Amino acid sequence: MIIWYDAVTSKEPLLFNAIAKELEAAGHEAIFTCRNYDYVASLFFLLDLDVEIFGKHGGGSLFGKLMAGNERITHLANYINGLDKKPDYHISFASPESTRVAFGLGIPSITINDSPHAKAVGKLTIHISKYLVYSSCIPDDKWFSLGATRDQLEPYEGIDEVAWLQDFEPQKEVLNILGLHIDDSFIVGRPEESSAAYMLDRNMAGHTHLDQILEKIFETYDGRAVIFPRYESQEKVLKKKFKNRIIVPPRAVDTLSLYYYSELCITGGATMAREAAALGTPSISYYPKPLDVLEYISDIGIPLHNEYTIESAIQKSLELIDEVEQKHAMRDKTKQILSELESPTTKISTLI
Repeated sequence: MIIWYDAVTSKEPLLFNAIAKELEAAGHEAIFTCRNYDYVASLFFLLDLDVEIFGKHGGGSLFGKLMAGNERITHLANYINGLDKKPDYHISFASPESTRVAFGLGIPSITINDSPHAKAVGKLTIHISKYLVYSSCIPDDKWFSLGATRDQLEPYEGIDEVAWLQDFEPQKEVLNILGLHIDDSFIVGRPEESSAAYMLDRNMAGHTHLDQILEKIFETYDGRAVIFPRYESQEKVLKKKFKNRIIVPPRAVDTLSLYYYSELCITGGATMAREAAALGTPSISYYPKPLDVLEYISDIGIPLHNEYTIESAIQKSLELIDEVEQKHAMRDKTKQILSELESPTTKISTLI
């Protein structure tokens, strides 16, 4: 069978690569598409995967998102319809455009989703998908409120990151690429998703609170910060304020190894904090309200700290940097916890 994967955010190339490897071992072919956004395309290149790039992010307005989505649907539809053989399955992480194209062309969709708080994409994708794959820590009622039916639900006992982290081995080359040395002190940071539909009511488009956090950290911390901005406006603000105290990679790098060698990861979102914490690196998410998967990861002993205010994120950052010597003991504990969790690849393999 031919499996079509469509990626719209930067965690998905790693996830889809892990799924594709397992399915290709069973004889299934992979086709990858993505949008021109953040580090998505360059991550596919880093993984040495062929990918077709269609469309872009719609920015911080609902009208912009609508028009960019419509344009991307057209490009994807033309591409998939023009293939010599139609894909047998479509897999995405709640991509509204590719899910709509798959539905329109009669291709069954497997939607992976861990973000019921992103109600817009949930309502646009779940009801036209064949299956919804999600961590069992998310209550079913949240999916029902977004249009899911009981026969669509396919929970698994774990987190997405298990798919690409269980066999991970760090590589020091990423430090050389960024001008760092193995003995250097540094942290990793990522601003909040300020232009996502679920953040627009906070008037955050293009902005970030990460500068306030870094400002306090740098008052006592001698190291540097490797920052992964989501938008050009965020990059400009942070570079202007912190100059050579921060490093902004121009393209995708081996972030997993970067987390491994860092002293702390802090993000206004979820993915980087989850990945870094799952590798045993102390991590903070300052997303402003509880998220099921983040709470679950923290509760089972993985070193992820959920801080809902900027003030508490600053305080926790300073505490964790002071406790950096405890990281090695935490790493062994975290590796054991991760080995006991289920990977979404296992669930998807049973559905194909």
